[in-house]
Amino acid sequence: MAQDIIKIGFIGSGWARVAQAPAFSLMENVELSAVASPTAEHRQKFMKMFDISKGFADWQEMLHCNLDLVCVTTPTYLHREMVTGVLQSGKSVLCEKPFALNFADAADMVDVASKAPGFALIDHQLRFHPAVRCMKQMIDGGEIGKVYEVRAVVNLASRNRPDMPWSWWCDAEKGGGALGAIGSHLIDMNRFLIGEISKVSCTLATSIPFRPDKAGKPCAVTSDDHFAMMMKFGPSSVALGSSSLMHVTTVGAYTWFSFEVVGSLKTIRLDGAGRLWEVANDEAKVGRSLIDAPRWKLIEPMLSWDELVLQEKIRQSSLAVHGIFAVGFAFLAHRIVKALKNKEKGPHDAAGFPDGLMIQKVLQAARKSDKLQRWIKI
Repeated sequence: MAQDIIKIGFIGSGWARVAQAPAFSLMENVELSAVASPTAEHRQKFMKMFDISKGFADWQEMLHCNLDLVCVTTPTYLHREMVTGVLQSGKSVLCEKPFALNFADAADMVDVASKAPGFALIDHQLRFHPAVRCMKQMIDGGEIGKVYEVRAVVNLASRNRPDMPWSWWCDAEKGGGALGAIGSHLIDMNRFLIGEISKVSCTLATSIPFRPDKAGKPCAVTSDDHFAMMMKFGPSSVALGSSSLMHVTTVGAYTWFSFEVVGSLKTIRLDGAGRLWEVANDEAKVGRSLIDAPRWKLIEPMLSWDELVLQEKIRQSSLAVHGIFAVGFAFLAHRIVKALKNKEKGPHDAAGFPDGLMIQKVLQAARKSDKLQRWIKI
Protein backbone atom coordinates (compact mmCIF):
# COMPACT_ATOMS: atom_id res chain seq x y z
CA MET A 1 0.00 0.00 0.00
CA ALA A 2 1.45 3.33 -1.06
CA GLN A 3 2.11 5.84 1.72
CA ASP A 4 0.49 9.26 1.69
CA ILE A 5 2.69 12.02 0.33
CA ILE A 6 3.35 14.88 2.76
CA LYS A 7 3.11 18.19 0.90
CA ILE A 8 5.17 21.17 2.05
CA GLY A 9 4.77 24.83 1.07
CA PHE A 10 7.10 27.77 1.75
CA ILE A 11 6.36 31.44 2.32
CA GLY A 12 9.70 33.16 1.81
CA SER A 13 12.69 31.95 -0.18
CA GLY A 14 15.76 33.03 1.84
CA TRP A 15 16.51 30.81 4.85
CA ALA A 16 14.13 28.23 3.37
CA ARG A 17 16.51 27.86 0.41
CA VAL A 18 19.49 27.24 2.71
CA ALA A 19 18.00 24.89 5.31
CA GLN A 20 14.32 24.09 5.20
CA ALA A 21 13.81 23.02 1.58
CA PRO A 22 17.09 21.02 1.43
CA ALA A 23 16.16 19.29 4.71
CA PHE A 24 12.66 18.29 3.62
CA SER A 25 14.15 17.14 0.31
CA LEU A 26 15.99 14.41 2.22
CA MET A 27 12.76 12.90 3.56
CA GLU A 28 10.94 10.00 1.93
CA ASN A 29 7.34 10.44 0.76
CA VAL A 30 7.63 14.23 0.97
CA GLU A 31 6.83 16.63 -1.87
CA LEU A 32 7.99 20.23 -1.98
CA SER A 33 4.80 21.53 -3.56
CA ALA A 34 4.64 25.33 -3.58
CA VAL A 35 6.49 28.54 -2.78
CA ALA A 36 5.30 32.13 -2.31
CA SER A 37 7.78 34.96 -2.75
CA PRO A 38 7.04 38.47 -4.07
CA THR A 39 10.29 38.71 -6.04
CA ALA A 40 9.96 36.80 -9.32
CA GLU A 41 13.68 36.13 -9.63
CA HIS A 42 13.94 34.62 -6.15
CA ARG A 43 10.73 32.65 -6.58
CA GLN A 44 11.77 31.13 -9.91
CA LYS A 45 15.24 30.25 -8.62
CA PHE A 46 13.68 28.47 -5.64
CA MET A 47 11.27 26.57 -7.88
CA LYS A 48 14.07 25.45 -10.18
CA MET A 49 16.37 24.40 -7.32
CA PHE A 50 13.78 22.17 -5.68
CA ASP A 51 11.67 21.13 -8.69
CA ILE A 52 8.56 22.95 -7.44
CA SER A 53 5.78 23.45 -9.97
CA LYS A 54 3.65 26.03 -8.14
CA GLY A 55 4.93 29.52 -7.44
CA PHE A 56 3.00 32.55 -6.18
CA ALA A 57 3.76 36.23 -5.77
CA ASP A 58 0.89 36.48 -3.24
CA TRP A 59 1.22 34.11 -0.27
CA GLN A 60 -2.56 34.10 0.27
CA GLU A 61 -3.07 32.48 -3.13
CA MET A 62 -0.75 29.64 -2.14
CA LEU A 63 -3.07 28.73 0.72
CA HIS A 64 -5.60 27.41 -1.83
CA CYS A 65 -3.13 24.57 -2.57
CA ASN A 66 -3.45 21.18 -0.92
CA LEU A 67 -0.61 21.42 1.65
CA ASP A 68 0.06 19.64 4.94
CA LEU A 69 2.60 22.13 6.29
CA VAL A 70 3.62 25.68 5.47
CA CYS A 71 7.03 27.05 6.50
CA VAL A 72 6.93 30.80 7.16
CA THR A 73 10.47 32.17 6.81
CA THR A 74 9.72 35.84 6.14
CA PRO A 75 10.87 38.88 8.21
CA THR A 76 9.42 39.01 11.74
CA TYR A 77 6.99 41.86 11.14
CA LEU A 78 5.10 39.73 8.60
CA HIS A 79 4.70 36.64 10.80
CA ARG A 80 1.45 37.43 12.58
CA GLU A 81 -0.68 37.91 9.45
CA MET A 82 0.87 35.02 7.56
CA VAL A 83 0.80 32.52 10.42
CA THR A 84 -2.81 33.42 11.18
CA GLY A 85 -3.74 32.91 7.52
CA VAL A 86 -2.02 29.51 7.35
CA LEU A 87 -3.62 28.21 10.54
CA GLN A 88 -7.08 29.45 9.60
CA SER A 89 -6.75 27.63 6.27
CA GLY A 90 -6.47 24.37 8.25
CA LYS A 91 -2.78 23.73 7.58
CA SER A 92 0.01 23.14 10.09
CA VAL A 93 2.66 25.84 10.30
CA LEU A 94 6.34 26.15 11.14
CA CYS A 95 7.22 29.78 11.91
CA GLU A 96 10.75 31.14 11.76
CA LYS A 97 12.11 33.01 14.77
CA PRO A 98 11.99 35.67 16.12
CA PHE A 99 8.41 34.47 16.61
CA ALA A 100 6.68 37.86 16.83
CA LEU A 101 7.29 41.58 16.96
CA ASN A 102 6.05 41.88 20.52
CA PHE A 103 4.22 40.09 23.33
CA ALA A 104 0.77 41.18 22.15
CA ASP A 105 1.29 39.74 18.65
CA ALA A 106 2.69 36.54 20.17
CA ALA A 107 -0.35 36.18 22.46
CA ASP A 108 -2.71 36.62 19.49
CA MET A 109 -0.83 33.97 17.51
CA VAL A 110 -1.00 31.54 20.46
CA ASP A 111 -4.76 32.12 20.65
CA VAL A 112 -5.26 31.43 16.92
CA ALA A 113 -3.10 28.30 17.14
CA SER A 114 -5.09 26.93 20.09
CA LYS A 115 -8.25 26.90 17.92
CA ALA A 116 -6.68 25.61 14.71
CA PRO A 117 -6.85 21.98 13.51
CA GLY A 118 -3.19 21.90 12.47
CA PHE A 119 -0.15 22.15 14.74
CA ALA A 120 1.94 25.29 15.18
CA LEU A 121 5.70 25.16 15.75
CA ILE A 122 8.58 27.62 15.96
CA ASP A 123 11.89 26.93 14.26
CA HIS A 124 14.04 26.41 17.36
CA GLN A 125 15.73 23.51 15.66
CA LEU A 126 18.74 23.20 17.98
CA ARG A 127 16.49 21.23 20.35
CA PHE A 128 16.68 18.38 17.84
CA HIS A 129 20.40 18.47 17.13
CA PRO A 130 21.82 15.13 18.39
CA ALA A 131 24.43 16.90 20.54
CA VAL A 132 21.75 19.01 22.28
CA ARG A 133 19.55 15.94 22.87
CA CYS A 134 22.58 14.27 24.45
CA MET A 135 23.22 17.36 26.62
CA LYS A 136 19.66 17.18 27.91
CA GLN A 137 20.00 13.49 28.77
CA MET A 138 23.23 14.18 30.67
CA ILE A 139 21.70 17.09 32.59
CA ASP A 140 18.40 15.34 33.40
CA GLY A 141 20.20 12.12 34.34
CA GLY A 142 22.47 13.91 36.81
CA GLU A 143 25.63 12.99 34.93
CA ILE A 144 27.10 16.51 35.14
CA GLY A 145 25.97 16.94 38.75
CA LYS A 146 24.36 20.11 40.08
CA VAL A 147 24.10 22.80 37.40
CA TYR A 148 26.21 25.79 38.43
CA GLU A 149 25.80 28.05 35.39
CA VAL A 150 25.37 28.29 31.63
CA ARG A 151 27.70 30.24 29.32
CA ALA A 152 27.12 31.03 25.66
CA VAL A 153 29.42 32.94 23.30
CA VAL A 154 28.38 33.49 19.70
CA ASN A 155 30.80 35.46 17.53
CA LEU A 156 29.64 36.02 13.94
CA ALA A 157 31.21 38.00 11.09
CA SER A 158 27.91 38.10 9.19
CA ARG A 159 27.39 41.88 9.54
CA ASN A 160 30.90 43.22 10.12
CA ARG A 161 31.16 45.15 6.83
CA PRO A 162 29.88 48.75 7.06
CA ASP A 163 28.98 48.68 3.34
CA MET A 164 26.49 45.85 3.85
CA PRO A 165 23.16 47.31 2.67
CA TRP A 166 20.42 48.42 5.04
CA SER A 167 17.54 45.93 5.35
CA TRP A 168 14.64 45.12 7.69
CA TRP A 169 17.24 43.45 9.95
CA CYS A 170 18.52 46.96 10.75
CA ASP A 171 15.07 48.13 11.87
CA ALA A 172 14.12 47.40 15.49
CA GLU A 173 10.46 48.16 14.75
CA LYS A 174 10.41 45.36 12.16
CA GLY A 175 11.97 42.82 14.50
CA GLY A 176 15.58 43.11 13.38
CA GLY A 177 18.66 42.71 15.53
CA ALA A 178 20.95 40.17 17.15
CA LEU A 179 18.86 39.76 20.31
CA GLY A 180 15.87 38.50 18.33
CA ALA A 181 17.82 36.54 15.73
CA ILE A 182 20.40 34.80 17.94
CA GLY A 183 19.20 35.58 21.45
CA SER A 184 15.86 33.86 20.86
CA HIS A 185 17.69 30.61 20.03
CA LEU A 186 19.90 30.84 23.11
CA ILE A 187 16.95 31.63 25.38
CA ASP A 188 15.14 28.59 23.99
CA MET A 189 18.23 26.43 24.57
CA ASN A 190 18.37 27.60 28.19
CA ARG A 191 14.66 26.90 28.72
CA PHE A 192 14.84 23.49 27.01
CA LEU A 193 17.93 22.28 28.87
CA ILE A 194 17.59 23.98 32.27
CA GLY A 195 14.13 25.49 32.73
CA GLU A 196 12.27 28.76 33.12
CA ILE A 197 14.00 32.11 33.56
CA SER A 198 13.02 34.47 36.39
CA LYS A 199 14.86 37.73 35.58
CA VAL A 200 17.27 39.28 33.11
CA SER A 201 19.85 42.03 32.78
CA CYS A 202 20.76 43.05 29.24
CA THR A 203 22.83 45.58 27.32
CA LEU A 204 22.13 46.11 23.61
CA ALA A 205 24.61 47.89 21.34
CA THR A 206 25.01 49.00 17.73
CA SER A 207 28.59 49.18 16.48
CA ILE A 208 27.72 50.18 12.91
CA PRO A 209 25.09 52.95 13.27
CA PHE A 210 24.54 53.60 9.55
CA ARG A 211 24.27 51.37 6.49
CA PRO A 212 23.70 52.36 2.86
CA ASP A 213 20.24 52.09 1.33
CA LYS A 214 19.70 51.04 -2.32
CA ALA A 215 20.77 54.48 -3.51
CA GLY A 216 23.93 54.42 -1.38
CA LYS A 217 22.57 56.98 1.10
CA PRO A 218 23.45 56.33 4.79
CA CYS A 219 20.43 55.00 6.66
CA ALA A 220 20.23 54.80 10.47
CA VAL A 221 20.41 51.37 12.08
CA THR A 222 17.99 51.14 15.03
CA SER A 223 18.51 47.47 15.90
CA ASP A 224 21.33 45.91 17.94
CA ASP A 225 24.23 44.19 16.19
CA HIS A 226 25.60 42.80 19.46
CA PHE A 227 24.43 42.31 23.02
CA ALA A 228 25.40 40.94 26.42
CA MET A 229 22.85 39.40 28.74
CA MET A 230 22.66 37.66 32.09
CA MET A 231 19.66 35.58 33.11
CA LYS A 232 18.70 33.93 36.41
CA PHE A 233 16.83 30.63 36.50
CA GLY A 234 13.58 30.42 38.44
CA PRO A 235 11.77 27.71 40.47
CA SER A 236 10.67 25.77 37.33
CA SER A 237 14.25 24.85 36.49
CA VAL A 238 16.97 22.41 37.54
CA ALA A 239 19.20 25.32 38.58
CA LEU A 240 17.19 27.69 40.79
CA GLY A 241 19.08 30.96 41.26
CA SER A 242 21.91 29.99 38.93
CA SER A 243 23.07 32.32 36.17
CA SER A 244 23.14 32.04 32.42
CA LEU A 245 25.50 34.36 30.60
CA MET A 246 25.47 35.12 26.90
CA HIS A 247 27.54 37.35 24.68
CA VAL A 248 26.59 37.64 21.03
CA THR A 249 28.04 39.74 18.23
CA THR A 250 27.32 39.79 14.51
CA VAL A 251 30.16 42.23 13.73
CA GLY A 252 33.14 40.10 14.74
CA ALA A 253 36.17 39.19 12.65
CA TYR A 254 35.56 35.44 12.81
CA THR A 255 32.89 32.83 13.60
CA TRP A 256 32.76 31.03 16.92
CA PHE A 257 29.94 29.27 18.79
CA SER A 258 30.17 27.83 22.29
CA PHE A 259 27.34 26.79 24.60
CA GLU A 260 28.56 25.42 27.93
CA VAL A 261 26.70 23.99 30.91
CA VAL A 262 28.88 23.98 34.01
CA GLY A 263 28.09 21.27 36.56
CA SER A 264 29.52 20.12 39.88
CA LEU A 265 30.90 16.96 38.22
CA LYS A 266 31.42 17.93 34.59
CA THR A 267 31.25 20.80 32.14
CA ILE A 268 29.76 20.02 28.74
CA ARG A 269 30.14 22.17 25.63
CA LEU A 270 28.44 22.33 22.24
CA ASP A 271 30.64 23.89 19.55
CA GLY A 272 29.86 25.46 16.20
CA ALA A 273 30.60 22.24 14.32
CA GLY A 274 27.89 20.45 16.29
CA ARG A 275 30.37 18.48 18.38
CA LEU A 276 29.73 17.79 22.06
CA TRP A 277 32.63 17.88 24.52
CA GLU A 278 33.02 17.12 28.21
CA VAL A 279 35.67 17.77 30.83
CA ALA A 280 35.50 16.31 34.34
CA ASN A 281 36.03 18.54 37.36
CA ASP A 282 38.43 16.08 39.01
CA GLU A 283 40.76 16.30 36.00
CA ALA A 284 41.44 19.99 36.51
CA LYS A 285 44.87 20.98 37.75
CA VAL A 286 44.81 22.89 41.01
CA GLY A 287 46.07 26.45 40.89
CA ARG A 288 45.80 29.44 38.61
CA SER A 289 48.04 28.34 35.77
CA LEU A 290 46.59 29.07 32.33
CA ILE A 291 49.30 27.09 30.55
CA ASP A 292 47.63 23.67 30.72
CA ALA A 293 44.71 23.39 28.28
CA PRO A 294 41.57 21.64 29.57
CA ARG A 295 41.37 17.96 28.62
CA TRP A 296 38.15 18.03 26.62
CA LYS A 297 36.81 14.65 25.52
CA LEU A 298 34.55 14.23 22.50
CA ILE A 299 31.15 12.62 23.14
CA GLU A 300 29.36 10.72 20.38
CA PRO A 301 25.57 10.99 20.82
CA MET A 302 23.56 7.77 20.53
CA LEU A 303 21.18 7.81 17.56
CA SER A 304 18.31 5.57 16.53
CA TRP A 305 18.62 3.68 13.24
CA ASP A 306 16.49 6.13 11.25
CA GLU A 307 18.50 9.06 12.64
CA LEU A 308 21.77 7.36 11.70
CA VAL A 309 20.45 7.04 8.14
CA LEU A 310 19.42 10.69 8.22
CA GLN A 311 22.82 11.74 9.57
CA GLU A 312 24.53 10.08 6.63
CA LYS A 313 22.18 11.84 4.19
CA ILE A 314 22.98 15.17 5.87
CA ARG A 315 26.72 14.59 5.50
CA GLN A 316 26.28 14.14 1.76
CA SER A 317 24.05 17.22 1.37
CA SER A 318 24.55 21.00 1.31
CA LEU A 319 23.23 21.19 4.89
CA ALA A 320 26.52 19.94 6.33
CA VAL A 321 28.43 23.10 5.33
CA HIS A 322 25.85 25.44 6.88
CA GLY A 323 26.50 24.39 10.46
CA ILE A 324 24.45 23.43 13.49
CA PHE A 325 21.30 25.38 12.63
CA ALA A 326 20.88 23.75 9.20
CA VAL A 327 21.81 20.29 10.53
CA GLY A 328 19.52 20.71 13.52
CA PHE A 329 16.70 21.65 11.19
CA ALA A 330 17.05 18.37 9.27
CA PHE A 331 16.46 16.43 12.51
CA LEU A 332 13.45 18.65 13.30
CA ALA A 333 12.09 18.15 9.76
CA HIS A 334 12.45 14.38 10.23
CA ARG A 335 10.28 14.55 13.36
CA ILE A 336 7.74 16.89 11.73
CA VAL A 337 7.24 14.51 8.81
CA LYS A 338 6.75 11.62 11.25
CA ALA A 339 4.14 13.63 13.17
CA LEU A 340 2.29 14.57 9.98
CA LYS A 341 2.26 10.96 8.75
CA ASN A 342 0.94 9.77 12.12
CA LYS A 343 -1.56 12.65 12.30
CA GLU A 344 -0.12 13.79 15.64
CA LYS A 345 -0.30 17.31 17.13
CA GLY A 346 3.36 17.99 16.40
CA PRO A 347 6.63 16.36 17.47
CA HIS A 348 7.23 15.78 21.18
CA ASP A 349 9.58 18.40 22.70
CA ALA A 350 9.35 20.75 19.71
CA ALA A 351 9.04 24.48 20.47
CA GLY A 352 5.37 25.38 20.19
CA PHE A 353 3.71 28.79 20.19
CA PRO A 354 3.41 28.86 24.03
CA ASP A 355 7.22 28.52 24.10
CA GLY A 356 7.40 31.44 21.68
CA LEU A 357 5.25 33.49 24.03
CA MET A 358 7.60 32.80 26.97
CA ILE A 359 10.65 33.66 24.86
CA GLN A 360 8.89 36.88 23.85
CA LYS A 361 8.48 37.71 27.54
CA VAL A 362 12.22 37.29 28.07
CA LEU A 363 13.06 39.39 24.99
CA GLN A 364 10.66 42.11 26.15
CA ALA A 365 12.27 42.11 29.60
CA ALA A 366 15.75 42.24 28.01
CA ARG A 367 14.86 45.34 26.00
CA LYS A 368 13.34 46.97 29.07
CA SER A 369 16.48 46.13 31.05
CA ASP A 370 18.66 47.78 28.43
CA LYS A 371 16.48 50.89 28.51
CA LEU A 372 16.34 51.17 32.31
CA GLN A 373 19.81 49.71 32.97
CA ARG A 374 18.63 47.31 35.70
CA TRP A 375 17.42 43.77 36.34
CA ILE A 376 13.89 43.04 35.13
CA LYS A 377 11.71 40.23 36.49
CA ILE A 378 9.94 38.05 33.96
